[in-house]
Amino acid sequence: MPAPKNNVKENKPRMSELPLDVLAKMLCPAYAEGTDKYYRNSWREGFKTSDMMDALLRHLDKFYYQREDYDPECPKKSHLGAAMFCLIAMYHSWENYPELDDRPGEKKKKIKSRLPRMLSLTKYSLKKLTLWK
Repeated sequence: MPAPKNNVKENKPRMSELPLDVLAKMLCPAYAEGTDKYYRNSWREGFKTSDMMDALLRHLDKFYYQREDYDPECPKKSHLGAAMFCLIAMYHSWENYPELDDRPGEKKKKIKSRLPRMLSLTKYSLKKLTLWK
């Protein structure tokens, strides 16, 4: 019989479901390139949204339209991994550095944290899907 803790639903993210092998393979070269070019954890200081959007679209263009899988400037880094890095960095900046949000249009009032709401929406969405039954 499992321990009682396993029977309690605590609404915690299920980290064991993340594909860590894929994330490591795709993202580590992108983070390593940042360390080599700048310094370790430089991404934590945030990026302008427009800079990340530009880089994201360039990498997606290279991968999809130009059929280039890996970045010639950093052969271990795939364009998809670089695009993933851009999205993560954009999210990190959006969550922690609202002053770097330079998207066009009127700025809306930022709520305290979007992550708990996003997790609850994901959980709700998964319950509604019939594929998961």
